Amino acid sequence: MFSFGSFCVVIALLALGDLASAKTKGVLPSVFVISLLFLVGYWSGLLPADIVTRVGLGAPLAYFAMSIMVVQMGSMISLQRLASEWRSVVIAATGLAGMVAFLLIFGKMIIDWETVVVATPPLTGGVVAAQMIAQAAVERGFSNLAGLATLIYIFQGFVGYPLTAWCLRLEGRRLLDMRQTDPQMLCALPDEMDKPDKNAAEIRPFFATLQRTTSFTRIALISLVALAADLVSIAMREFLAYFAPSLVIYTLPPLVLCFLFGCLATKYRVTDRRALARTSSVGFLVIIVTAHIMEFLSGATPEMVLSSLSALVVTIGVGTAGLVCFSAAASKFFDASIPMAVALSLTALFGFPPNFLLADEAARHLSTNADEYHFLMQRTLPQMLVGGFVTVMIASVLIAELFVKILG
Repeated sequence: MFSFGSFCVVIALLALGDLASAKTKGVLPSVFVISLLFLVGYWSGLLPADIVTRVGLGAPLAYFAMSIMVVQMGSMISLQRLASEWRSVVIAATGLAGMVAFLLIFGKMIIDWETVVVATPPLTGGVVAAQMIAQAAVERGFSNLAGLATLIYIFQGFVGYPLTAWCLRLEGRRLLDMRQTDPQMLCALPDEMDKPDKNAAEIRPFFATLQRTTSFTRIALISLVALAADLVSIAMREFLAYFAPSLVIYTLPPLVLCFLFGCLATKYRVTDRRALARTSSVGFLVIIVTAHIMEFLSGATPEMVLSSLSALVVTIGVGTAGLVCFSAAASKFFDASIPMAVALSLTALFGFPPNFLLADEAARHLSTNADEYHFLMQRTLPQMLVGGFVTVMIASVLIAELFVKILG
């Protein structure tokens, strides 16, 4: 049953996170503070474990919100710009390679081999990797380690959020300083996220008349694009399940397809850029997806954490060190700044939507006007999104499958 009081509590905690971020100018990212508040609430018993579900902000509403938000993210980036982000793909993959290498080399010097094998996949990606290795651990007689995979997935963000926020702040300051000294950087990128009115004809959708008069049509069009991406993902999975069952896990995740479909929808004028912002609905969608992230914290009890504390600290610490070292080294070969290379690789620790939230937060706190905000978002958000998709939604599944075989 919906509880208005519980809803207000959830919103108040999200607001406190935003206030803490604003007071510290982004040094404490809001998603980090919100996570701490929810964790304390769950552990103290002040928050019911099902509070997010109770107010209706959990799945499947959260999945819908993420899908249409990712479509809009895709609509902000042209296919040409997306193709130009191949360096981000390589840097993110290199960071993951460093994470795995450090855990296999240094991690096993501190904790036992089976623990390293079970702990590595969830650290390199999202919930799918954690589920794959946890199930394999149970099947192979290591049921005591299955919970560790879930705990790593839950707690890795506590390291990733502040580190990424710090890197994005360094990158943002660097970009703004360059912008002041280099007149060429005053020009927006060719595929600028929010085209000026003079170019509106280039991005006007087929249903422009309706979109000028109602928010419903804008949201409906984005929802249809997200639905098309979801159906294609399902069709791909069913096709592989019938003809090549062993390849089902390699199906492109729906959110990756949402991103690609968002790029295509804008290119072919089915939707316009930043359609959700024009309907003033982004704020509520962010509330939904942020609350959904906090729901996972309810699965970690103090007893579980204490029993796995040493493995948690070693895994996250050693793995993150490897990711930072390798991504920083890769930046030298691909003409990227070290802060940006590290930030996009750190998306392995949380994925979407925190990668978007952190990029948006850094840009808001560093910019003094809308022009500077868009300037920063144009140069950080595409890399953060690509990094998140490569690490969490694609590479982590491949790594999980490899480590499942190693465990066996």
